[in-house]
Amino acid sequence: MKYEMTPQEKRLAAIAWIVGLLVLGVIILIDLGVHHHAHFEKDGLTFDTLPEFYPMFGFGAAFVLIIVAKTLAIALKRKDTFYADD
Repeated sequence: MKYEMTPQEKRLAAIAWIVGLLVLGVIILIDLGVHHHAHFEKDGLTFDTLPEFYPMFGFGAAFVLIIVAKTLAIALKRKDTFYADD
């Protein structure tokens, strides 16, 4: 059975997306004004001084965690009657 969202739920979901994207945009704009120091410069790595590295790193980490959680949910899923007394 596929779940259908009501019009009010669709509107609230759209508002949540807009607010989330606005918050992400504000974070990206604020990050442009921050001076970042290279933490791994002695190893020849300066990617952490790039503008928007930390917001994109956080977004990527959250994305990976969601994919891992969804994969685990599929892998650990039980049948609806798993706890039923037969």
